[in-house]
Amino acid sequence: MAIKLDPPLITSLGLHLVCIILLIWGADFSSKPEIVNVTLQSEGEALAPVQAVAIDADALQQRVAQMQTEQANAKAAEEKRIRDLERRAQLAEKNRADEEARLKQVAAQKRQADAEAKAAQAAATDAKKQQQQEAEKAKQAEQARIQKEQERKKAEAAAKAAEEKRKQEQAALEKQRQERARKEAEAKRQAEQERLMQEQLAKEASARAAARSQQAATEVERYKALIMNTINQNLYKDESMRGKSCLVNIKLATTGFVTSTKVLSGDKAVCEATVRALNRINQLPMSSDPEVYKQMKDINLRVEPQF
Repeated sequence: MAIKLDPPLITSLGLHLVCIILLIWGADFSSKPEIVNVTLQSEGEALAPVQAVAIDADALQQRVAQMQTEQANAKAAEEKRIRDLERRAQLAEKNRADEEARLKQVAAQKRQADAEAKAAQAAATDAKKQQQQEAEKAKQAEQARIQKEQERKKAEAAAKAAEEKRKQEQAALEKQRQERARKEAEAKRQAEQERLMQEQLAKEASARAAARSQQAATEVERYKALIMNTINQNLYKDESMRGKSCLVNIKLATTGFVTSTKVLSGDKAVCEATVRALNRINQLPMSSDPEVYKQMKDINLRVEPQF
């Protein structure tokens, strides 16, 4: 393989060669400089001739000192390069040893992990088996609980049905009792109303006779009296109302239809009985005379239960 040299390197080699020749031959440096042609050849390849110029002793010594310095620097650099290579080799060996130790540790950890995994798998298998057994027990217990719950619900349903039937029968009996009481009360009320109507008729007859005899009552007062009589006929009374009264305002239509009832004052029981009576009556006696209606369409009456 041919080695190619740069021109500066060729020049330096030529100068070295000239110095060596001059030192050996003891040449006279004071003589006229001669031009020496030096031909370098490396591995069969001819290099271009190098021209060397003879120089004086001081320049040569300076050059030799410079070359020695350069050689010392090159040697120091080479030694440094060798130390760096050795340090790198040591570091690489250390890294290799560390990596080998790490791989051994990883292998040991893997063996330990495999052993732990195997133990864990065995424990998991045992746990799964135990879990399945417990699940089977729980399933059987749940089935037993469900069966008991179904039996309890059936018993509760039967008890509820029996209680419901009892309540229905009791409600039917109570309804029959209330119906009998209502009919009895209705019959009593009708009988009382019939009696009151008979009395009222008698009173009206007496009143009419008195009116005819005295000719003192006006048409308005007559209808007021009729209205009072009608209210008293439909008024449910008891002894607690004796001597008590209620002042009410009544608004009437031309047909005697009660359009409004308002309690103004009086005993609470009498007032409530009066309002209920007016609601039942719904229509009171009313004169066809417009002048009478004009005075009676909005009237205040004091209702006093008649016993």
